[in-house]
Amino acid sequence: MNRFIVVDFETTGSHPRQGDSIIQIGAVTIDDGHITESFSTLINPGQAIPPFIKQLTGITDEMVADAPTLEEVLPRFLRMLEGRTFVAHNASFDLQFLQEALLSQGYYTFDGYVLDTVELSRFLMPMQGSYRLGELADDLQIEHDRPHQADSDALATAQLFLHLLDILNELPLVTIQRLQILVSSFRSDISELLRFFEIKKWEAVGQLETSERETAGFSDPSDSEKWDVYRQLALRKKPERLRASLKREEQAVHSSFEEMLERMVGEEAAFSRNLPGYQRREAQESMMRAIFDSLEKGSHLLVEAGTGTGKSLAYLLPAILWSKQRREPVVISTNTIQLQEQLFHKEIPALQQSLPFPFRASTLKGRGNYLCLRKFEQSLEESMEGSSQELRLVKGQMVTWLTQTETGDVEELSMPSTGQLYWQQVKSDTDSCLHRNCPWFSRCYYFQARERASEADVLIVNHALLVSDLQAEKRILPAHDIAIIDEAHHLESVATHHLGKQFSTAQLLFLLDRANPQEGSYLHRFAEELLALPGNGQSSPVSSVLTSMNGHFLQLKEKSQQLAQLLYQWASERGEETSDTGRDTVRYRTTSFSGKHERIRKTARRVIESMSLFASDLDSLLACMSADEKPSFEWRSLYTDAAGLLKEWQEGMELVHFFLLEPGDEYVCWMEIESRTPKKQVYFHAAPLQVATRLAEPLFEERRSVILTSATLTVKDSFSYIMERMGLDHLPEERVRTLQLPSPFCYEQQGLLLIPSDLPTLGKDSEQQYIEAVVQGCVDAIRAAGGRTMILFTSYSMLRQVYQGLKEQVGDEPYTLLGHGIDSNNRTKLVRMFQREANSVLLGTSSFWEGVDIQGEALSCLVIVRLPFTPPNHPVYQARAEQVKEQGKNAFMSIALPQAVIQFKQGVGRLIRHHDDRGVVVVLDARIVESRYGRSFLKSLPPFDTRSGPWTVLREDISPFLRGMQSLSDS
Repeated sequence: MNRFIVVDFETTGSHPRQGDSIIQIGAVTIDDGHITESFSTLINPGQAIPPFIKQLTGITDEMVADAPTLEEVLPRFLRMLEGRTFVAHNASFDLQFLQEALLSQGYYTFDGYVLDTVELSRFLMPMQGSYRLGELADDLQIEHDRPHQADSDALATAQLFLHLLDILNELPLVTIQRLQILVSSFRSDISELLRFFEIKKWEAVGQLETSERETAGFSDPSDSEKWDVYRQLALRKKPERLRASLKREEQAVHSSFEEMLERMVGEEAAFSRNLPGYQRREAQESMMRAIFDSLEKGSHLLVEAGTGTGKSLAYLLPAILWSKQRREPVVISTNTIQLQEQLFHKEIPALQQSLPFPFRASTLKGRGNYLCLRKFEQSLEESMEGSSQELRLVKGQMVTWLTQTETGDVEELSMPSTGQLYWQQVKSDTDSCLHRNCPWFSRCYYFQARERASEADVLIVNHALLVSDLQAEKRILPAHDIAIIDEAHHLESVATHHLGKQFSTAQLLFLLDRANPQEGSYLHRFAEELLALPGNGQSSPVSSVLTSMNGHFLQLKEKSQQLAQLLYQWASERGEETSDTGRDTVRYRTTSFSGKHERIRKTARRVIESMSLFASDLDSLLACMSADEKPSFEWRSLYTDAAGLLKEWQEGMELVHFFLLEPGDEYVCWMEIESRTPKKQVYFHAAPLQVATRLAEPLFEERRSVILTSATLTVKDSFSYIMERMGLDHLPEERVRTLQLPSPFCYEQQGLLLIPSDLPTLGKDSEQQYIEAVVQGCVDAIRAAGGRTMILFTSYSMLRQVYQGLKEQVGDEPYTLLGHGIDSNNRTKLVRMFQREANSVLLGTSSFWEGVDIQGEALSCLVIVRLPFTPPNHPVYQARAEQVKEQGKNAFMSIALPQAVIQFKQGVGRLIRHHDDRGVVVVLDARIVESRYGRSFLKSLPPFDTRSGPWTVLREDISPFLRGMQSLSDS
């Protein structure tokens, strides 16, 4: 298999059997790994091209009017196709058009091999964020200047395919063989391609000396330097590290902070050499001094650093110097993975180049983020009979991923939803760990991460792990006295989640699937191994326990499904949209299940009783193992997983009991359901009413110094709200310091804030009037800015309505609409599409209000539809508001308003990200000028050029402002 034709068709639609036709063909041939010929032509389809296709492809009726017909083009195309494998991106789409075209012209259909580069990319590039051709081309630096034009798409796909062939050629033999087993039932001919490469590698292995051949898995002798092949799995080989280099440097750094600061930031200093575009900033240096001073004096510090301050470097430099001077580690915590990655892969390497002394940095995540190699090996040995294609794909992705990853961190993987469930089966966890008895122990990703963490001067974690460490009485992270918390405005919400509890009917049913004792299952295999032990015949307790388990399991499955249905029905009748997660929410107490709904509690009790009986059976099965036995690894592995399952089972019982029978008074409980999908699952949540008291002692009172920083910590220039929420207001005044640093940007010249005063208001006017006005406001802003607009919403329902309205009004204009939850659920993917496609418009909900960094003209206009108040019916807000009222305070002023102001500041902060950026903010919520509390929002913003008045007047300012700014930046 070494002759290929890579094809792309542009068409009038998606349904060839319903009359849609090909309007352009692009084809590229590849022979023996080289592009040998390319062909492209427009085709006259004999019908009008729909407006959407014209906009997508740029191909018009006039362009195809004089083009050849399909009948005239096919002979040349078929000569290229003959004897070749058909390759395309989403091959099933192009193949159906080819087959229909061949039939319509009296030819036989194509019966050769077919390969899909989407499927191949998912297998061979499992760490890719997106498998769209445009994103793949960007990441691989493949020239693709005319997306949705067949010639450009075909050439880009051909170059992608050559890259995939290179990956296959590099993979070791054992990996190819593992993939072969997994893809044997696939519809495409990927198995034939793998077989071709397997034969090539066997031929290469055959040329080696016998002793080398015995090491197995290498396509040539030099591969032993790339792969660590063990137990028929190939892992990426990690660079050898000298044990001596791993110990913390004994020699302390004695330079003073001011000396080191001048060496780093002074004229012609290290930062300017090693950080492209570095500019000296007074606010950044003030922040560095304040942080180092707090570390020295043992005080806590809250720093609000405006956008552009460069706060990452501002806390990293003093943290590293402090760590090296005192020979003590510093922990840095972030909320988002993006910032973690930025710190570790961008700022840390620049500092390692710049500083005159070495230091070690590492990252650590929760244990469940790391792959357990023992469990994964075991899952590959299980029968694949009856497995879905999606599960086979996930396993194949992970087999390839092992040859690419150094960390084993699930965040690297781009898996479908099936993969998320499968991950629960193969992730590392305490309960099923064999520790040093595991043959994979020396290669264990989690223990390697722990080892690196223990040796680091600077350890980067996320808020979730930081809070988990506090919960676990500080047994997870290495001992440390200094913590720096970036994105600190999120710490309370993360603590609320991680100090709370979560469960779902999906988890319950997944737990049931894993505990299935019927023939062919994991537990049945465990019982068979027990029966095979000396002295355990058919009359042994194992057989009777297994019979009992089967009986209890069937009853339990029926009762669990019944409970899930009852809960879904109850929640669906009461649920309301309280967030932009796309789920409906209902707060409840156990008294909610009284009267005719008492059946829910009765069924829950029956489920718990059945779970308890099954747990006793499982415990009895584990007890059948003789203490005198010296088990093999395989046997010990099965036993450990069964013991781990028993613990998970008991935890599941406790959660069902907690959520449905006896939730604690200190929690607020609610259910969520996905009302707009066919999934009838119920998600349970419990959140502590008080977080401050649970953070104050372990985080602040017991540590020397904690630095909290963010671009948004104050409300109307005051830190009191954040201090109260964190429990810092109860510490002595001298222990807590604050610092507010302005942004270095010139907002008066760089930004224009427009507040229409004549838009309808929800509550006073009808929702329909309000939506129509919002749509018109967005249309005006989009046209004035030439696209390049992001629109922020507080609810999915309003986003969908506005998206539909925009589609009706500007659908035929040259703007690309990108709706979160409509065009994609992946924020990173949507932002990249927005940046890449000119004149695009991005509609996003809460996750887009922060963490989106789009510099330059790609984002020139930001529209905020509603002030971001938490819905008053959200369970956590509702319960905390009730508590605040009992204390005689105003819940709106104490909780709702400060939260909304901080979120609003974050949203506005998306626009101006660089000192060259210019842009317009439009706020379509009249409350910001009409209400008394509106001043809190305006006073918390940077000093924009702010204008308010009739929208018909204000909208005329957008285009001149942006044109004026462009001419200024050009001059």
